[in-house]
Amino acid sequence: MNKKYFDRYCIDIHNYERIPTRVVNIGDIKIGALNPIRLQSMTNVPAKDVKKTILQTKAIFDAGADFVRISTPRILEVENLKEIKKLLHAGGYKNPLIADVHFNPKIAEEAARVVEKVRINPGNYVDKRANFKKIEFTDSEYKLELEKIHERILPLIKICKQYGTAIRIGSNHGSLSDRIMSRYGNTVEGMVEAAMEFIDIFVAENFYNLVVSMKASDVKIMTQATRLLNAKMLDKSLLFPQHLGVTEAGADIDGRLKSAIGIAALLSDGIGDTFRVSLTENPENEIHFSKIILEEFKNKKFKHQVPSQTHNTYNPYISENKYKALNFISNKFSLISEIDSDNTDIVYSENPRNLLTTKAILTNYRAWKSLKKNKSIFPYIEFSKNKLPKLDDRYFYFIGLGFYDLIKDELKSVLEKNNICLVLNYCSENPLGETRYFYKAIKKINPDIPLIIKYSAQSLNYDELAVELGLFPGIALLDNLASGLWLDIPSKEINTIEIQTDLLQAIGLRYSKAEFISCPGCGRTNYDLENLMREAKKEFSHLKGLKIAVMGCIVNGPGEMADADYGFVGAGEGKVHIFKGKNAIIKNLAQENAVEELKNLIEKQKL
Repeated sequence: MNKKYFDRYCIDIHNYERIPTRVVNIGDIKIGALNPIRLQSMTNVPAKDVKKTILQTKAIFDAGADFVRISTPRILEVENLKEIKKLLHAGGYKNPLIADVHFNPKIAEEAARVVEKVRINPGNYVDKRANFKKIEFTDSEYKLELEKIHERILPLIKICKQYGTAIRIGSNHGSLSDRIMSRYGNTVEGMVEAAMEFIDIFVAENFYNLVVSMKASDVKIMTQATRLLNAKMLDKSLLFPQHLGVTEAGADIDGRLKSAIGIAALLSDGIGDTFRVSLTENPENEIHFSKIILEEFKNKKFKHQVPSQTHNTYNPYISENKYKALNFISNKFSLISEIDSDNTDIVYSENPRNLLTTKAILTNYRAWKSLKKNKSIFPYIEFSKNKLPKLDDRYFYFIGLGFYDLIKDELKSVLEKNNICLVLNYCSENPLGETRYFYKAIKKINPDIPLIIKYSAQSLNYDELAVELGLFPGIALLDNLASGLWLDIPSKEINTIEIQTDLLQAIGLRYSKAEFISCPGCGRTNYDLENLMREAKKEFSHLKGLKIAVMGCIVNGPGEMADADYGFVGAGEGKVHIFKGKNAIIKNLAQENAVEELKNLIEKQKL
């Protein structure tokens, strides 16, 4: 199978410019083109309980949502949607509702008569969701399956045209079909192809009221898939609006960092017309944090212009290191800080004589010159403030640069040396554009040079800081555009090392504790997901490198288990299954016993 490389996925990778997508009507609200970026959340109570659903939907709208999505697993819930919508309208809540449908085309067809938008999943709408067993399809069998899907979607298209209902084609990394998996595996390409097949069917039937999304719990997979989807839509001149979000992001600072990085990365590329932050918390919290993302993005929006770049200078659809790691640091990605901690690799000090540490030390050039030379102490020279001394090949130097230093003639001879590490300081409102431009410029001179991002944050509380770091340096780190990070946090109330390690873990660059994948829950969830997730975090967070999933139901649960060591998936009222990898090994366990059972299981595995 020949893969075409798409060398363009946005308008300008160095400077912000929003992609002018097709306008789509969701009820009375327009998305796409230059319309405002819309916010949404999803109820986590069952739609069979009309009263609870109405109360939660009102709370989400009151928090500032444009749309609310409601899980619709059965025809019964479709009937309830009629009553829910009627009572909401009677109470003055007339914003659009979205039905979330999996597995059953008939439910989607009925829901399309009631609500303004229906979300369908190409991984399970007609195809069977993957069971992770190897299944081969011949070309003719593959084509026949696509024809079956086309035929089965026709009634939905007819109803949507009649009622003016929009459709979201929502591809999920955790729920790809056997057919897609047989040809593409559980990959970014598979996610995108699953959506493109459905887009082609809708377009063939002259239906354009479409929104598309690529969702994954892994921030890199989510952003890479969305970029590749956008590249393919650009190639076909089919620019449908995109819904953004990191699914199963979790809760607290971890969930906020993952969401901020993934959403901000794509918004910064001009991609995205609506988004949802998925937190294992009350849905209103998602909207509160979404508003912070949107406000911070509007305020920054990387206004400063650097030289334009319309085509990719690196492959944005895969993960690959762009800079070499520091060879005297054991970690592949380095942390520099004035705080000496277990996670610090290099300690910066203006007065290294009095520093007691086993770590590498970085100090200013003047202090370094006065010291007895030591292989674990390195000089830091700011190029813009100092005339560079002659660099002795016996020593390794850290050179601080700003964007405008690139135009200085004397820099080229410095960049050709192999005994330096660049430390990139930022002086404009477009640090992402600067970082990408630096990559293009520096790699032409010396492809082996390491680079550290040095960034001083401004935010004083966790939510705002998570968004700021998501915008930058999170996006640059997501694309592996650095060998290390040197971060300064203004608030003494925030643990600088902890927020750095949390940021790196959210991206998948470096792990300092257990990783938790947890969905926000929906109307399909029959147990207290948030409480179980918090119990699991309390019990297992110290197990560095372990990955535990806490999933509400079977829609994405088994698929996400493929990336986790262990996990819980909802099994019924107050019950869960415990998974090891892709296999359920303890079934129908009471929720209150789940953490203890998993603890026993993990301890047995250690023996």
